[in-house]
Amino acid sequence: MLYPWDIIGHDRELSTLEQEIAKGQLSHAYLFHGPRDTGKFSVALTLTKILLCPNNLCNQCADCQMVKTGSHPDLIMLRDDGGSIGIDEVRSLIRKTNLTSQGIRRIVLIEGLDRMPIEAQNSFLKTLEEPAGNTLFLMTSTHIKRVLPTILSRVRQQSFSLVDDSTMRQKLTLRFKDCSDLEEVLEMAQGRPGLAIRLLSEPSTLLAYKEAYNRVDQILRNNDLVGKFAYAEYLDEDKDRLDLFFEVSNQILRKSAYDFMAQKDSLLAPRYDLEGIVHLFEHLLKTRYLIDRNANKKLALENFFLSTEK
Repeated sequence: MLYPWDIIGHDRELSTLEQEIAKGQLSHAYLFHGPRDTGKFSVALTLTKILLCPNNLCNQCADCQMVKTGSHPDLIMLRDDGGSIGIDEVRSLIRKTNLTSQGIRRIVLIEGLDRMPIEAQNSFLKTLEEPAGNTLFLMTSTHIKRVLPTILSRVRQQSFSLVDDSTMRQKLTLRFKDCSDLEEVLEMAQGRPGLAIRLLSEPSTLLAYKEAYNRVDQILRNNDLVGKFAYAEYLDEDKDRLDLFFEVSNQILRKSAYDFMAQKDSLLAPRYDLEGIVHLFEHLLKTRYLIDRNANKKLALENFFLSTEK
């Protein structure tokens, strides 16, 4: 690689970007899409540094440091704060793109384009079609189906898939001196290097994941409706706990389904067959959907836990 991307995996995608930079064939808009924590935003941020750094990505100059902090005058950045990108934010973004840039280009960096409601996406579309000056859009999405087809047709898409365990194992061993938890982390990360790095870097986060894994594993394996309803109340009290519950439950059910299809020993066998796991997974997605749309969290969770009783 010509540039220090500091990314695990995605060599083909990075090579394509480097060729487009070298040939001066960059698109005016990119959408990097794929599962969460696979490195999409890190690639977009590094590409921003490459394009705004006068020293070919030195990571030391004022421009590189301002990009890192999000304060560069030619960078408009919308980070994912967990909420939606409202119409007012989009209008503010549009106003800023119409201002004169200080350098040769302005970059609009949006993390989680799918967080824009349809109305906001429609408002954003015209700016994306006819950007002011030399503006380049770098955007990421975890849920590409939530992005309007009219927007998708106007961007160059790059898909970021899950990274294989062997590549992650090799890179993480080089990066971290203490890898005693590596195999367990790989099991939790399931191909997402961003999550693996976070778990290995933050002992408190790793502990929280382990505790959540054990609790969800007990819920899926045992009949204890009183305990499950108490857990629903516990999750209802804290958004971070709730998000972690959905994250871990999603991973366990996906892994169990993959093991069944690969004819390996499933985490949830013999309590559930493949059909039962798929049913639970669909019920989990429905529960998340309802809660995201302001349904009563405790009741929605209790309903899901009822479906785990056999």
